[in-house]
Amino acid sequence: MEIKRIFDLLDWMCANYPKEDALAGKRNGVWEKISTEEYREKAHILAYGLLELGVKKGDKVITITANRPEWNFVDMAVTMVGAVHVPVYPTLNTDSYVYIFNHCEANYLFLSNALQFKRVQPALNKMENPPMLYSFDPIPGKNYYGDILKLGEENREKYQAQLEEIKKSIKSDDLCSMVYTSGTTGDSKGVMLSHRNLTSNFLAHVKHMPLTQEHKMLSFLPLCHIYERTMNYHYQCKGISIYYAESIGTIADNMREIQADGFCTVPRVLETIAAK
Repeated sequence: MEIKRIFDLLDWMCANYPKEDALAGKRNGVWEKISTEEYREKAHILAYGLLELGVKKGDKVITITANRPEWNFVDMAVTMVGAVHVPVYPTLNTDSYVYIFNHCEANYLFLSNALQFKRVQPALNKMENPPMLYSFDPIPGKNYYGDILKLGEENREKYQAQLEEIKKSIKSDDLCSMVYTSGTTGDSKGVMLSHRNLTSNFLAHVKHMPLTQEHKMLSFLPLCHIYERTMNYHYQCKGISIYYAESIGTIADNMREIQADGFCTVPRVLETIAAK
């Protein structure tokens, strides 16, 4: 099979690189591993839930979160239903959030936890039509991501055939994502990326990097950054296990714990580590 849309990676991984730790994140001190099959299953169940919520082609779905396996479930589910994934940095100020939410006409927002909600709430309060919010971790009084999974499971039969038809209708040149640049002057620019824009990047460099399905990589650069996101797809394309670091401060510990073969980084992070 060919990888022409981002979500084609799911079937590609299951067919070529089935494994028990396709993705992993640390929760309550324990590394929780997600197999390739579980990854595909969760993404599809989430897609059924999104369809039941009324998410449709062209809707904008924002994620604001630290790196974690759920980012991938949303990424795949959103693109499978034809919506547009808009990953945003979790460290922006209120005005920047308001601008991005309004500029992309956000319909839905997934964020990590109560701490992130506290950071984003002032922006939502300033908006006339804020996006519908869901949290990966439970927040009292707020919509919970797990409820969409439950909704999807309950409506699996209702949407199974429909989702397959939607997937077939999505072309490689269809809009897949919007990425907001940090910018040097003025407001961030929303870069519109098709499935082809994203797949061509990682398909080009998987041919030149000697990593295989036997390797583990630690991920800590933000997945909303196009470099880490592209490498995230690269790892999946090659069947490389992806372990998401707890934080920048735990890189060394996490590397030792999982016996990682490497990670992607930028000079500033290395300078910070060296300074310690």
